[in-house]
Amino acid sequence: MALVPGAALPAQRDLVCNARSDACGGFIIVINSDAGAVRRQGPRALRALAQRTLGGQLASVVTTDRHDLVAALQAAARQAPRAVAVIGGDGTARTALQTLSPLDIPVAPLPGGTLNRLTKRVFGHGSIEACLQAMRYGTSRPLAGARVEGHCFYVAAGFGAWMQLQTVRERMRGKAPIAGLRLLLRLAPHQFAERLHWSPNEAAPLVNSTLIVGVGRIDSALGTHAQMHEPALLEAAGADVRDWGGLAGVAASTLLRRWRRHRDVTMLAARSLAVTSGHGGTPALLDGEYHMLGRSFDIVFESNCGRVWAPVRRRRPW
Repeated sequence: MALVPGAALPAQRDLVCNARSDACGGFIIVINSDAGAVRRQGPRALRALAQRTLGGQLASVVTTDRHDLVAALQAAARQAPRAVAVIGGDGTARTALQTLSPLDIPVAPLPGGTLNRLTKRVFGHGSIEACLQAMRYGTSRPLAGARVEGHCFYVAAGFGAWMQLQTVRERMRGKAPIAGLRLLLRLAPHQFAERLHWSPNEAAPLVNSTLIVGVGRIDSALGTHAQMHEPALLEAAGADVRDWGGLAGVAASTLLRRWRRHRDVTMLAARSLAVTSGHGGTPALLDGEYHMLGRSFDIVFESNCGRVWAPVRRRRPW
């Protein structure tokens, strides 16, 4: 979608401006109407809550959808805000960080999705109202993450053929669970056969069917560990799943929080990883968003991968 300076965006038709706040230097909130929690609460109620909580510090509120999200973020950046808060899921927050961090505009990820892992990492545990209150006394700070082929992720990423089954997850969560189950049964045999070669630095490569990489401890992405400080390393776990029994075993150990001791799981910590797929491309989920990467690539930890607007003192994430 091309941007014309000064032109109004379709996603900005319900722009709410606060006359007591300067256009420059106030907070701008961008609401993704496609996010699950936003659909339940309603954009209008969220706008009213933001106005009540932030008062004169609020410059404007914009409601958009996933198709016009980047355009809305770019339009917000042109107003030179103090920070841009986004209400949506982890994918919404990741898009905002990738769009605004290179412009040195901090992002406040507010809860509006299912897992809200980025929100918990920045604000800790709390309702959207509590996060809005914390914004009033926040500060800009760097956020650690990882970079792969020009993309960033800030919580966790998955690599390998199994990542193609994101469509199954969406159907199971939506109105077509039976169709999702049929798709899983049709695709699974192909997923068992594919392998990834991965290694830290120049070590001998490991061979697995699936690779999960977390910024810091992977447990924080699973919701089973409180990551109170900014991480300094990546944690990688490779799982060698060869059949339905192996898949069930890894899944059960994950639910029981025993996956680190599973015989088919190999894990290590590193600042960079080299990955090679046996096929023409590598399916990947970066903070829950699907990407098709190349056959070979590096995953590199960066201590200043994004910029967030965060409270000076945060609560425990879980």
